[in-house]
Amino acid sequence: MQHRPLKQLCGALAAAAVLLALVACDGKTGPAGANGTNGTNGTNGTNGTNGTNATPVVNVTKLTPEAWAALKPVGQITSVTMGAAPVVSFKLTDAGGTPIVGLGAATTKSTVPDRNGNLATLPGYPNLAFAIAKLVPEDATTKAPSKWVSYIVTSVPVIKASTGAAIPAGPTTPTTDNTGTLVDNGDGTYKYTFYRDITKTQAALDAATYTAPAAKADLGDVTYAPSLVHRIALQFSGAARGTGSNTPDGVTVTPSVNLENPINVIYDFVPATGAVLAAGADNRDVVSINNCNECHDKLAFHGGGRVEVRYCAVCHTDQRKFGYAEAATTATGYDPVAGQRKINGGAVGDLTAMAHRIHMGSELTKDGYNYANVKFEKLGYSMLDGGQRMCSKCHDGVAQAQNWNLKPSRLACGTCHDQVDFATGANHMPGTLVPQANDAACTICHDSATIKTYHLTANVTPHNPTVAAGLKNFTYEIKSAAVSGTTATVVFRIKADGTPVTFAAAAAGLTAPLAGFTGSPSFLMAYAQDQDGIVAPADYNNLGRANGQPLTVSIANLLDTNKALTSGTMSATADADGYYTATILNAFPATATLRSVALQGYFTQVSPAAARHAISVVKAVTGDTARRTVIDSAKCANCHEWFEGHGGNRVYQVQVCVTCHVPGLTTSGRGISDTALETYRAAGLFTAKDTANLAAWGITIPNPVVAGSNFALAFPQTTNNFKDMIHGIHAGADRTSPIRIVRDRTPGAIAIINGANVGFPGILSNCQSCHTPTGYNLPTTGKLLSSREIADNGAILTTADAKASLGTVSATDKMITPFTAACVTCHDSAPAKAHMVTNGGQILVNRSALNAAGESCATCHGAGSAFDPVVLHK
Repeated sequence: MQHRPLKQLCGALAAAAVLLALVACDGKTGPAGANGTNGTNGTNGTNGTNGTNATPVVNVTKLTPEAWAALKPVGQITSVTMGAAPVVSFKLTDAGGTPIVGLGAATTKSTVPDRNGNLATLPGYPNLAFAIAKLVPEDATTKAPSKWVSYIVTSVPVIKASTGAAIPAGPTTPTTDNTGTLVDNGDGTYKYTFYRDITKTQAALDAATYTAPAAKADLGDVTYAPSLVHRIALQFSGAARGTGSNTPDGVTVTPSVNLENPINVIYDFVPATGAVLAAGADNRDVVSINNCNECHDKLAFHGGGRVEVRYCAVCHTDQRKFGYAEAATTATGYDPVAGQRKINGGAVGDLTAMAHRIHMGSELTKDGYNYANVKFEKLGYSMLDGGQRMCSKCHDGVAQAQNWNLKPSRLACGTCHDQVDFATGANHMPGTLVPQANDAACTICHDSATIKTYHLTANVTPHNPTVAAGLKNFTYEIKSAAVSGTTATVVFRIKADGTPVTFAAAAAGLTAPLAGFTGSPSFLMAYAQDQDGIVAPADYNNLGRANGQPLTVSIANLLDTNKALTSGTMSATADADGYYTATILNAFPATATLRSVALQGYFTQVSPAAARHAISVVKAVTGDTARRTVIDSAKCANCHEWFEGHGGNRVYQVQVCVTCHVPGLTTSGRGISDTALETYRAAGLFTAKDTANLAAWGITIPNPVVAGSNFALAFPQTTNNFKDMIHGIHAGADRTSPIRIVRDRTPGAIAIINGANVGFPGILSNCQSCHTPTGYNLPTTGKLLSSREIADNGAILTTADAKASLGTVSATDKMITPFTAACVTCHDSAPAKAHMVTNGGQILVNRSALNAAGESCATCHGAGSAFDPVVLHK
């Protein structure tokens, strides 16, 4: 090795000598030699192996909180292995099918006490939860209905934060499991092993020490029964990693940013065979979340992560009474201070009991309910009158939808009909006391057909497709409406059970136009006229009529020959298709625009006796612009089935509602005379709810109401313009100052509405719960009328003055400009009002000072703008 440099030098000298021998010092260069032979090509190298294509994934650990919130996950439980601790294999993807990975990080809240003051000793997965329950079938002897029984009725070990004492696992009400072991396979598939050994749950309960009222019996038999139907529920929800308490140590460092579209995945199977339950098999599928969401938009509980009623069912079982004594009773119901978790031996939180009482609401007989601060009898169900009868509204479209009439029970029936005491028989069977120790005898008296009959409502609606035998069902139609001068000609027909009716011949003093019925439907003549500087308004105002109410002409009036010169007439016979022609005098002012004719009201059948409500209809006069449609009546029907106003006179069709609920309509309670008020009071017509509502406003009806006291001036007054009134009512208790309505319907009624008692069942910010998709964009500026909030003629000293002021248009009326009125009836806080006023809105200004054109709302809130309400309110 040490001689290599010497050898390299010798080689270089030899090469130089050869070169010098070939080149003369001063001679010419010789000719170029011949090209040498090309060398042989080298062998090609071996091709490399192709790389593996990358699989796209959604890694939740790398998502921004905003991206997490917007994620739309899809989940599937692919298999379950039952053993000591169940093992659940599942898959999560986004809406496009991309796998969701990265859920393996657990949180230990070892430094943050929970709501019970305890510290966790086990790590948990903050975005996942699992439940498992068995379905105990109907008892063949007692006919006790099938029920879910949760196995997850033991706690996990914790430490008492205040003392540091260890609290071992013990019995508890049904809960979920998320402290087991999770394996993230990195491809959107996961395997979760429960922390709890469900085969030992009963043994754990047997070994526990109980003190009254924490009785083991309340948790039922939780022995593992592999031959029964089982349900596993998976919940994927919660805060983005690093927000809220979803941090390694559970310490909140930033506000929670929650998944906006959580999912619950349901897996029904039989462990003994491993077979997934076949579609339609009995898994007590009695309610669909789709039915719930017709009213609730997107029903979600417990932090927003529980969104599937089949999931609710496995936790809201009869086991929820564990640890609680029987509710204390009072003369009229229950002691609300004590709170109730157990009534008549059953769990108040059982899904059947809880849902029935919630929806029965103010129709419950007893009072004092208080389940987790939910006061059942204070709730108002939004369905049409008698809607609680309509069991199919909820129990529809699922495999066991007919259980409500096929399998009656004391639980299901008694939680609506809470006046019945099955233990004694009181209020059950008229004239006798027959205790009912179980459900075996229910179907003796209450067979399916009978139950359905009991729960019929008077009129045909989507969830009440049949009515009592012999009742007629009416439909209305306006074929056309035309105007000549001020006279309207209306071509219409009414059908009874699909056949056009034949009206009675015109006669003097006629009041009943249809044989076998009393009462009469009526025409409403709605229109617009220029007002407050607005030319050709986009709303009806019926200007010139008292309180903006349209002319009303009944069919009976048109057939009463005594009124032919004042009301009008009707054709003596119908045409071949059953259409009559009504000629209505003085229907509209000569300068009116936006003219429309509505047909509303109803007949009352004599035998069998019943009001026959029918859907109202409306038709624009030929050649006139039809009023814009901003509300979808079918959406109102989602909650209200048929919306019925004014005793069933106006039904379903919102375009009829707006013919009367115009910008100039103001509540009329202040116009009730002392005499009328005293007569109403003395007759005992103020209900307990009326009295409570008035008391909440600081108003007590005196006994007696003294003539000359003008007591009704103490009643509140507000606009009943449709958009303002409906926004105010639906915003309910969420408003800063809930709407207060008192309307004069004496001598028959005084309508009192306290918005503080109204809880909107859906998502209040979701305007499309009611509106058409673009029905809440700001309409064309300069066409909307301001709303009259207070009718004030400038000289109101008496109730007579207040009543008179309703019929006038005064410079001192208190007004709200149109865009502001639409918003302030929901957003009524002081800062919100200040924002509106700063941007040109006017609130409670004199009519003489109105400047609707000064509203600049559309600059920021117009269609396509930065704060477009259609975008903000989705």
